Amino acid sequence: MSARGPAWRSLRFRVAAFLMVPMAALAVLLGIGGTWFVDTFVTASYDRVLAGSILSIAERLTVEDERVSLELPAAAFGMLSNAQRDSIYYSVTADGTFVTGYADLPSPPQMPPPETLIYRDAVFRGRRVRIGAMLKPIYVTRHAALVQVAETTQGRDRLAHRMLLALTALGATLAGIGSLLVWFAVRMGLAPLDDLRRAVEHRFHGRGAVPGFAVAGVPGEALPLVEALNQLLAQLNGAMTTLRRFTADASHQLRTPVAILKTHLRLLDRQPPGSTAWRSSRADIDEAVDRLDRLIAQLLTLAGLEEGAARRDGRTVADASAIARETALGLVTVARQHRVSLSYDGPEEPINVAADPFLLEEVLRNLIDNAIRYNRAGGEVRVSVSTPSADGAGPCCCIDVEDDGPGIPEDQRELVFERFHRIERQGNPSGSGLGLAIVRAFVERLGGTVALAPGAAGRGLRARITLPVRTAGED
Repeated sequence: MSARGPAWRSLRFRVAAFLMVPMAALAVLLGIGGTWFVDTFVTASYDRVLAGSILSIAERLTVEDERVSLELPAAAFGMLSNAQRDSIYYSVTADGTFVTGYADLPSPPQMPPPETLIYRDAVFRGRRVRIGAMLKPIYVTRHAALVQVAETTQGRDRLAHRMLLALTALGATLAGIGSLLVWFAVRMGLAPLDDLRRAVEHRFHGRGAVPGFAVAGVPGEALPLVEALNQLLAQLNGAMTTLRRFTADASHQLRTPVAILKTHLRLLDRQPPGSTAWRSSRADIDEAVDRLDRLIAQLLTLAGLEEGAARRDGRTVADASAIARETALGLVTVARQHRVSLSYDGPEEPINVAADPFLLEEVLRNLIDNAIRYNRAGGEVRVSVSTPSADGAGPCCCIDVEDDGPGIPEDQRELVFERFHRIERQGNPSGSGLGLAIVRAFVERLGGTVALAPGAAGRGLRARITLPVRTAGED
């Protein structure tokens, strides 16, 4: 069952919001622009009517006895007082003298240029009006008459109101349709993510590996996500494989020392303390405990390497010569117990390699321990560090662990790197079969190599690790 978060965290909601918020802002701008356009359009339309009335009156101005007069036909008066339209008021003054019309119609604050129409808003007789004015010169007598026509604004307000309602209704309809289209487009556009979610939900992790997702037909925007999921599944499958392998190996390999411990503990109960059989069982218990401890340590080391816990950090530097010398010195006691001579040969100056010091020590400890355990009594193990001339691949460091024991047949030299692969030896020396597997796993992570070859004069075995040298000034 999948837990769903709040609606505002939904990807559909967020994408739709990112699309609709700019659309809402655009709608607001269009509303403001539409209001300005309607007001401008209505004002210009009604002002043209005022202009026609003013020009009609101005054309009928005459001069009689040096006085300006107006001969306005009765039809013109009927037009001005039409009840279906707004109330219209007019006035004519000549050189500051009232001629006709409404004497209380206010004059403009400033006289306009001759034959130029001007408009202003005012309040006349308690009603809002729009007044148009023009100064009409009479060139014959050098008189100038101011013609004004005022119109109440109810009609233009009603027209503007109807146009704004129509614009609002159209905008709301378009916004609703746009919102539905955006939501539908978002759902259709994110449908591949729904398919991917269903594919993830139906992935069943049984005993086998979890299959990856097909990239055919995946949109380009979702392709990085699918590829990342496939990489994650590949890492998960690798981790689960390592875990299953570790569990199987551990359960298989731990049975033998645990069985030995149980058997000899029962024998201890039956033998008197200090007897020969009691001491023999006690020695076998000690050996089984040592073997169990070593086996567990090596299993954990190998599991860590395979899971990537021991992945190299390119900035970590280790002194190969010092680590080889200290590791060999630490195993001198083990060599003496097996009656084997252990020696070291290497330069005194540091040889820096790109490796983790702890893990490089673990690798060398496994190689030296194997060389001691599988050698003959009175044998010799030599550890050497050198920097042979590079062959085009950059400077390298070679660490050799060589013994003069029975060696490994050529057809077995590759097999011994497999986990738990052991070669039957005379005396059946103790071992888990994991040492060389740990060595190869670690060295390969460093980009180095490990190889087995016959020892000096064709006797024994030489294990050589080759690692790149970290030169001075290298990042």
